[in-house]
Amino acid sequence: MKNQPLNSNDRGKLLTFALIFTPSVVLLFGAIPGIFLAFGLNMMKKSQDFSYIDTAVKYFKGYCCLVMVVCLLGSFYEDPKVWLAWAAGAFVYFMAVSSLFYRPLKEHSEWVAINGIFSTKPKSDSKPNINSGMSIIKGEKLKQYSVADELSKWAKLKEGGHISEEEFNQARDKLLSRN
Repeated sequence: MKNQPLNSNDRGKLLTFALIFTPSVVLLFGAIPGIFLAFGLNMMKKSQDFSYIDTAVKYFKGYCCLVMVVCLLGSFYEDPKVWLAWAAGAFVYFMAVSSLFYRPLKEHSEWVAINGIFSTKPKSDSKPNINSGMSIIKGEKLKQYSVADELSKWAKLKEGGHISEEEFNQARDKLLSRN
């Protein structure tokens, strides 16, 4: 299930979390944990690595725990109802991030990291696969260049670390077999 898109139930959980969390960001209570989550989502999107979400949620929960402790301590010094209400709010966010945000994403972590949260179709691989028929060599325009020119180009790719020794040898063998 980790490499499948989110179902409508999981997307509903994410929407519910966003609706619950938005007022706290507007009131500045949730701005810091919101930054944690936004940064984690952005970094996951750029690097296609789900560990950024793990870290963001860990910091979000840590912030909520800190707020709960401060509020509980504050309830001993001033009006306890106000402080306990803030502590309860932090606890609700702590639980909501676990069940409504993190759990649905974690269950689909491979899919989410590569394809995005709301995508339903896999992204196509944008990197050309050198081993799939070696499209550079198969082109008909190859005839206008000498084999030596092509070998030097492949050698430069190998020296630059762009292709492996095995890929270079395959290309060389294919080029030399054409003559």
